[in-house]
Amino acid sequence: MPAPVELQALQQAFMRGLQDQADAPPVPVIPGHLPVELRWHIYANAYQSRLLECLQEDFEQTWAYVGDELFEQCCLGYLAQHPPRSWTLRALGAGFPHYLEQALAEHPQVAELAEFEWRLRAAFDAADAEALTLSDIQRQPADSWPELRFLTVPSASLHPQHFNTLAVWKALKAEQAPPPPQYQESANLCLIWRDGERLSRYRSLEPDEASAVQDLFRRENFASLCLHLGERLGEEVAAFRAGCFLQLWLAEGLIGGFHRD
Repeated sequence: MPAPVELQALQQAFMRGLQDQADAPPVPVIPGHLPVELRWHIYANAYQSRLLECLQEDFEQTWAYVGDELFEQCCLGYLAQHPPRSWTLRALGAGFPHYLEQALAEHPQVAELAEFEWRLRAAFDAADAEALTLSDIQRQPADSWPELRFLTVPSASLHPQHFNTLAVWKALKAEQAPPPPQYQESANLCLIWRDGERLSRYRSLEPDEASAVQDLFRRENFASLCLHLGERLGEEVAAFRAGCFLQLWLAEGLIGGFHRD
């Protein structure tokens, strides 16, 4: 069956030509009204432009932050190392924040901003899940609570931020001048998820809630979550604070299920 093999080789050669932005088509082209090289140049340019547009859409505020020229330079460098390999462009930018860590190592706040944007996009695209309600939890026997392990919805993630990334992103989103980057050794945790209205949401966590949320993501049982809060706040208030956090997470649509030890 030589035909399928020949077709595959033709497709692969055509794709390599697009990715390498070859000066001439790497495969035979039927003559037309325009010269072959010009037609190829138009097609290859359109292909590259579409990939750039995709990255611009996914990293809109990162693009605004670094400017047109540097952003395009980074995109072209990234695409040379990570050409699209899927039928969809949705995952095209998955490795872009990591690429920026290396390409712009002297400006680490750029990679952090890009990672935040990517996580917002990922939250929007994440799998659907029915969020638990407070009444769902209240139906559980009181003696089972210590053993309950709560599960976050698929869209939820934690983004550690060493820079004032939220302030920068908000300013850029409002088309205002971003504040200068401010670094701190201890990262702030930003919670990102998609709510019941299918809106991507985020908020920075205070230290006590950050500790509890990390236990939540590690699927610690409720007793362990209370114990760790007790080490921070004292046993007298730990269970109350844990209950308050749980009510907040349920109201926000962050909890997607639970299981018992």
